[in-house]
Parts: sequence; C-alpha cells; structure tokens
Amino acid sequence: MENNVENKKTCFNRRNVYALSVTSLLTDISSESVYAVLPFYILSLGYGRDIVGFVEGLGGFLDSLMRLVSGRLSDRIKKYKLLATIGYFISSISKPFFALARSWPLIALIRVLDRVGKGIRTSPRDALLSFSTSPDSRGKAFGLHRSLDTLGAIIGPLLAFLILPLLGFNGVFILSIVPGLLAVFIIAIIVSEKKLCVKITVHKDKKRTRPAPLSRRYWFFLVSVGMSGLTGFGQAFLLVRSVELGWSKEYSLVFLMISNIVYASIAYPIGIISDRMGDKRRYLYPVVFVITFITGMVLALSSSPLAAIVSFVLLGVYMAFNDTLRRIITGLLLPVESRGAGYGYMHGVYGFAYLTGNIVLGKLYQLYGARIGFTYMSLMALIGFVTALMFTASYKRSILNRI
Repeated sequence: MENNVENKKTCFNRRNVYALSVTSLLTDISSESVYAVLPFYILSLGYGRDIVGFVEGLGGFLDSLMRLVSGRLSDRIKKYKLLATIGYFISSISKPFFALARSWPLIALIRVLDRVGKGIRTSPRDALLSFSTSPDSRGKAFGLHRSLDTLGAIIGPLLAFLILPLLGFNGVFILSIVPGLLAVFIIAIIVSEKKLCVKITVHKDKKRTRPAPLSRRYWFFLVSVGMSGLTGFGQAFLLVRSVELGWSKEYSLVFLMISNIVYASIAYPIGIISDRMGDKRRYLYPVVFVITFITGMVLALSSSPLAAIVSFVLLGVYMAFNDTLRRIITGLLLPVESRGAGYGYMHGVYGFAYLTGNIVLGKLYQLYGARIGFTYMSLMALIGFVTALMFTASYKRSILNRI
C-alpha cells in the first residue's frame, strides 16, 4: 500500500527540483521562441484576431484536458517520470512542423499536438515536484521552478528576435527542436523517483482503491482558477495590441522578454514569501485579479504606445502570481494519493475557461475593437476578484494542519 502520510520534516530533493527546473527552462526556450512569433505568423497568412484567439484557446484547452487525464493516470500507475518524459518528447518534435503549415486548421492541429504533449507532462511533473519537497519547502521549489521556466521564456523570444530577420518564421520553428530534445534528455537521465519526500508504491493487488476525497475548499478554489482563465489574459492579444499601438513585431518581442524578466524575477520570491506566510498565503491570490483588471483597463482606454509596455510588465507580474500560487495552493489542498488527479482537475478547469475566455475576447476584439475586448477582460477579473475573496474567507484553520 502507498504511504499516505507526508513527511512533516523539512525535505528538499535538490536533484529532482533542479533537474525539473532546468528541463522546464529548456522547454520554454523551445516553446516561447515559437509562440512569440505564432500570432504574427497567423496574421501574415491573412487570418484575423478571432483565429489567433481560437488557436491560442484551443491549444490551452487541450493542454489542460490532457493534464486532467495524465494526472489521474499517474495516480493510478505511479509512473510520474515516464508520463512527464513522454509529454516533453511529443512537444519537442511537434513544433518544427509549423514550418509546413499554411492554413489555420493545420496550425491549430500542430498547436494541439504540442499542447497535448504539455498536458501529458504537466500534472505528473507538478506532482513529482511536490513529492520531492515537504510542505514547508514547497513554495521554494515551485518558485524556483517557475523562475527558471520563465528564464526560458525570456531566452526564447530573444532567440526569435535574432533568428526571425535572418531565417524567417521557418527558421524559428525548425531550430526550436534543439533545446526541446535536450530537455527530454535531462528529465530521462537525471530525474529520479527514488528518495522522494513521500513513499510512492504501486498496489500489488488488482483491486482498485478508492482515491481520497477532495475537499470542498479545493473545489471552491477551482472556481477562482476558472475565473482567471475566463479573462483570456495572455501574451497573444498583447502582442497583437502592441503592433496596433505603433510598435514593430521586433519591439513587441522585446516587450515580451521584459514581461518574462519580470516574471522570472519575482516568481521565486513569491514562493519564499508564500512559505513564510503559511496559512495566510491565501491573501496573495486575489492580487491575480487586481492585476488583470488594471491591465484590461489600460489596454481598453489608452491609445498611447506606452500602454503596450505597461501591459507587458503587468503580464509578467500576473503570470508570476497566478502560475506560482495556483500550483502551491493546489498542492496544499490535496491528499498525497490524489495529487496527480487534483493537479489535473485544476489545470483542466483553467484550460476550459482559458479556451472560452480567448474565444470570447478574440471575437469581441475582431468585431468591436480593443476597447470592448479588453473591457470584457476587466469585467471577468472583477468577478474573479470576488470569488477569490470568498475563497480566502473560507479558511477557518491552517491548511498545513489538514495535510
């Protein structure tokens, strides 16, 4: 039987945490070099902003759906590393095929394949990362992971900025395979499921044990997670908007790098602060919606070129808070034996909401312009802020005492 009691003593498996973080760094170099130019590639083929939003949202949805499936599967077979490695491999080999795509359905298909790979790897990877730490060091681990992941998101657009004038879109797409395959090598060779902070074993009998029930507080938290997805807040529309405000594609990529520098700079401190705050870390989550609301208003009401720079800086702050806190809080709300599935549910809810938010925002943007589109984003953020406040108010005793 699996040991369901998590180690209460400080435990930090440096080998796994560092290897998983470097793997994500390399993968993001590969992915973000491609996704920094993909909206412009779609527009260059003659398609509109609604197609940009649909492709972005569809990829996010399939990503999150596969996170749900792989999360449940990893809890059942206990092969977290295997599933994560498969996911990284699928993502790495799919992106170069964008060089062959000349229609939006084919672009969407390749985008889906890449996001399916990401979906397969993310939940078991997050679970493995949580198993490699004790609760009092989990914020540090996820903060470090998000910082290195985002460092890759800085280097990726920088490479795209350098490659695009020389080799065009196809050069960016094809060269993305190099860091991607290196990431696969690192997770396959270095990451180990031995000496974890939690003992993970497969049930030898064929009877399936009923997974531990997930708390109401966890499901309540997913409502707030879903609202953050419904805003449609992401880099694709900010890249499009920055060009509309007078910046070139190359400058837009520079702004994206600035956004990721902000993200990488504060994600790790957020994780450290979260560990120190303990039960009170819940008060950090509503900040996600405040940032989204402000960004939406800036983009809706301002036609100044400076609005693009401000929005990208705010995007970096938003991603640092949202990506880091979602993973930390989710892990603390889940029992050990259901952690893979729990991360999958969280990512699934966010992905479906993100698909919906991108479709709605893209359609409003295409039909009625930026003011209406980004006002929608702010409105969803306002509703999400209320749900986040309700979630924080639901705490009556320490999360850590329930793990």
